[in-house]
Amino acid sequence: MILVTGAAGLVGYAVVRSLLRDGTEIVATDSRSLPESLDCRFVEADLRDSSAMTAIFAGNRIRRVIHAGAISGSMVAPDDPLRVMTVNVAGTIYLAEACRLAHIERLIALSSIGVYGDQPGTEPVKEDAPRLGTDVYSCSKIAMESVLLGYRMNFGLPVHLLRMSSIFGPGRRTPCFVRGLLEAAEEGRETLASGDTSHRRQFLHIDDAVEAVKLALAAPSIAEFAYNITGGTWLTEGEVIDVARRAIPTLRARVDDVPPLGLDGRMGPLDTTRAAADLGYRPRVSLKEGIAKYARSRKERGPMGKH
Repeated sequence: MILVTGAAGLVGYAVVRSLLRDGTEIVATDSRSLPESLDCRFVEADLRDSSAMTAIFAGNRIRRVIHAGAISGSMVAPDDPLRVMTVNVAGTIYLAEACRLAHIERLIALSSIGVYGDQPGTEPVKEDAPRLGTDVYSCSKIAMESVLLGYRMNFGLPVHLLRMSSIFGPGRRTPCFVRGLLEAAEEGRETLASGDTSHRRQFLHIDDAVEAVKLALAAPSIAEFAYNITGGTWLTEGEVIDVARRAIPTLRARVDDVPPLGLDGRMGPLDTTRAAADLGYRPRVSLKEGIAKYARSRKERGPMGKH
C-alpha cells in the first residue's frame, strides 16, 4: 500500500489518479478535501498533527510513501512565513518519524529547484550544487531536505528527493507564468513578459512530474539522495512567449521592462543525467505540446473548472 501526502494538490492528486489507474492500493491524505472523489481511502489530516500522521500508519499496511504535501511555492502564503515553515519543515519531521517507526520500504519526497537559488554562470546545475535559496519558501525546502538527510544518514530511512522545476498543467490552482498566458488569451487581453535575458525559466509538465514520481517509486534500487527533474527547456520569458504563440495563435503578449516572474530563473539548466541513469527519466511532453494540452483542458473544463 502507498501513502500519498498532499493528495489534493497539483502533483499529489495527479499521482493518486495515475496510480489508481494502475490498480495500486492507495491511502491519500491532505488538510483539504480532494477536488473530486476517488476510489481510495482518504484521510483529512494536517501534516503538522503528529498524532494524525502516526494514526495513518497504524491503521494501514503502508510500505511506500510519496510526500507531495507542502506549501508549494513562494506565491502561497507569502505573508505567513510561520505557516510555510511549520508545514514544510515540522510536517516533514512528523512524517519522517512516522515512516521510521513503520519501517517503510521507500519514501519519495518532492523538493524544488528553488533550493539552488541564484547560481553564477550558465553551466548545468547538478545535484551537488550549493543550495543558495534565500526566500522563506526556498529556505523551508532546504530545511526539509536537511531533515530527511538526517533521517537517511542517522536511521537509514530510505528517502529520496525529486527537485522539480516549475510545474504547469491541468490542476494548477496557484499563479503560474504559463497559466497567466492562457488566462490572458482566454480573456483577449495582452500580457507582458520580462525582457531580462539573464532570467530563464525551466518548466515541467504535470504528466512528466507524475512519471518521474512513479519511476522513482518503482526503480529496483536508487543510490542517490537527490535527483533533478525538469522538462528540458531553459528559456527567457520572451522565448516562452514565442513557444506559447505557436500553441495558442490568439495569444497577445510582448516583452517589456517588467520584473521576471518566479524565483528559479537565475541559474544554468538543470542537469538530469542522474535521473536518466538511475530512474530512466526523460521528459516526454515538450513545452509547446504541454501548453496546447493545458489550453485544451481549460477549454473543456469551462469557466467554473479552469485550473
